[in-house]
Amino acid sequence: MTMSEAPTTAELSPSAAWSQRVRRVGGFIQLAFAAFWLVRGGLIIGGVSGTVLTGVAIVIVVAVLIYGIRVTARTGRRPTGPEAKRIERSVNTATVIELVASLVLPFIVIAAGHSDWVLPSIAITIGPLLLWLDHLLHIPRYRPVGWALTVGPFILIATLSGSVLAATTGLAAGILLLGTAAAGFHDLAGIQPRRCGPRAAVGSGPPVDQRLYRRAVDLARVINDHGAAEINSSSSSEPVDQNTTKEDRKR
Repeated sequence: MTMSEAPTTAELSPSAAWSQRVRRVGGFIQLAFAAFWLVRGGLIIGGVSGTVLTGVAIVIVVAVLIYGIRVTARTGRRPTGPEAKRIERSVNTATVIELVASLVLPFIVIAAGHSDWVLPSIAITIGPLLLWLDHLLHIPRYRPVGWALTVGPFILIATLSGSVLAATTGLAAGILLLGTAAAGFHDLAGIQPRRCGPRAAVGSGPPVDQRLYRRAVDLARVINDHGAAEINSSSSSEPVDQNTTKEDRKR
């Protein structure tokens, strides 16, 4: 019985390959913005509560960062080909538009005399970008987050004001982006490509790269369940039995 192999970048369609790349590279960008939003929200709250919240946010962000680096190391390579280039231009154009809008809208709301609308005006620009990426690359996970970041700031502006509005917007946007990034990394953890060498089917045990793949997935599950405190204990490698290796070679 032969186990199915995870598809390589060359075997993926341009849309699927770019979906992986956006979830990896975009996930790290989302993680950076999540850190900014969460720390900003904690600083606005201030006091002991704000300090504790900021510290917890930093620990969680670092844990997700380590998790993402470990489980996505061999995924998200830039695909090639005419269709892949077209998708790349669309992704880059949408990203540039979002960045420009996130710089312009705060000046507009400040000029209008609503300085407490700065954070909501930035959050509003992220939502349409996520919705467009879902439409272009079929990432359903982005859809609810995109709508939440598009509609949510308007609701917050209508119901809150001042520092409460800024803190609530920062924390809510940070949690959404943090969860989106972590979920994207978790998706990629299950589809890491494996190199298939000519000796993959030789011997009674699974091939080396298959064992490494299983260990990577196990590591991702441990980090996801128990947090960053379990990384060191989960990443220790098991000793290789030299006698078993010699017997496999003889076979």
